Amino acid sequence: MDKDFLLETYGGGYGPEAGPWNLSLESKYLEYMITKFFEENFTVGKGYDICNIGIGAGIWDRYLSYKLKNGTLTSIDRLEDCARALKEGIAYEKNPNRVNVICGDVMLVKGLEEKFDIVTMVGSTRAESGLYSEIILKALSFLKTGGSLYYQTTDRSENAEDFIKLCGESGAFVEKWICDDTHGSKACYFKAVK
Repeated sequence: MDKDFLLETYGGGYGPEAGPWNLSLESKYLEYMITKFFEENFTVGKGYDICNIGIGAGIWDRYLSYKLKNGTLTSIDRLEDCARALKEGIAYEKNPNRVNVICGDVMLVKGLEEKFDIVTMVGSTRAESGLYSEIILKALSFLKTGGSLYYQTTDRSENAEDFIKLCGESGAFVEKWICDDTHGSKACYFKAVK
C-alpha cells in the first residue's frame, strides 16, 4: 500500500482545481441529496450484492460498502488512479466488508449480467462516458430480476422522460424519481426496477 499515493489522491480533491467545487454549498447539497434519495428509496437486505459504476473519489463506494450486510460491493471505473485509490483506501481503512474493485471500461466487462440486487451510477459517470442508452442498458443488464438501479444525473440536457422510456423498453420500470434545482444545480434521481 502506497501511503504517499493515497495522501496525494485524497488531497487532490481539495486542491486548487477541485477544492472550490468540492467544498461548495452546491457540491455538499448534491452529496446530501444523493444519499437522501438512496436512504428513502432503497433497502439493502442481508446478502445483497451491489455494483457501483464510476468510482471517482470513492466517497459513494465507501458509503455503499458500509451499507452491506454480508453482501459484496463491486466498484468499476476505467481510470486506474480511481480504482487504485479505492482499493488501497479500503485496505488502509481496514474496511471489513467485501469490496471488489474492477479497473476497466464497464461496457467491456463480462460476467456481471444478472448478478446484482442494486446497481448505482451517480454523478458525472454517464456524461463522462459519452454514451447514453448503451451505458444505461448495460447497468440494467447487471440487475437480478427484482433488482433496482439507482441513477442520478446532473446533465442539464438530459430529459427524465427519455430515461423512463428507455427503462420501459428494456423491461424495467421507474418506481420513483425526482428532479431538483436547489442551489442552481439541476439533478435528477431515479429508482428503476427490473
